[in-house]
Amino acid sequence: MDTSTGNMPQTLDLGDRVELHSMDKHCGNISIALYRRDDDGCPRFLVHTYRTANEVRARIMFLTQALRTLLGLEDSSVDAAWLCFPCGQGHERALKRAFLDICKLPSDSALVPKPLSQPDKKAGCDVAAAPAGDGMYNMQAAEQNELAARREKAIARGYIKLCDMRGDETEPTRIAFDCGMSHDALIGFLTYRAQNVRAAIREEEMAASRGVLAAPGQQDP
Repeated sequence: MDTSTGNMPQTLDLGDRVELHSMDKHCGNISIALYRRDDDGCPRFLVHTYRTANEVRARIMFLTQALRTLLGLEDSSVDAAWLCFPCGQGHERALKRAFLDICKLPSDSALVPKPLSQPDKKAGCDVAAAPAGDGMYNMQAAEQNELAARREKAIARGYIKLCDMRGDETEPTRIAFDCGMSHDALIGFLTYRAQNVRAAIREEEMAASRGVLAAPGQQDP
């Protein structure tokens, strides 16, 4: 990709764009995108915008750190500007949803991973995604009653839709990542979305219909 910024053109190997935050209200309504590039079969991700002002660089640094802290990504051994999951897989469906939510955070937000047990209004109690090994989690409500049991199953289905996780026909409250590794930070961050999966999917559809990330010379000044 040729991204001319003056007399010298600069070629960026950004790979494929997997998600776009079209107007970032925390940084002058710039467009910010998440890109994917596969190196040696390992998916790697980059937060990028064509803007280059100081406050923009700081914004990109914050969002990149948020992906590390809140979702559990780590620096790529190939290029430290790019991030990857420790398991070596992409988990792109879950990452796209989480990226849009992270872009809503102001740059002065405290970055603290969310717990695996969080309140669920419909269940009337906390519901935990309890790790069961090999990338599996069991939905466990703090109170055992008919309503809570229904919510355990509903939240499990929410994770399956949001994260492309596997369900278990014999145990409908159990879900698993195909990579066979745990992703506690990602699961914790997406708990609210799994609890309200229909609203999350509507937001994704709306976001997909907004704007494109334009190259320099095509953006508004």
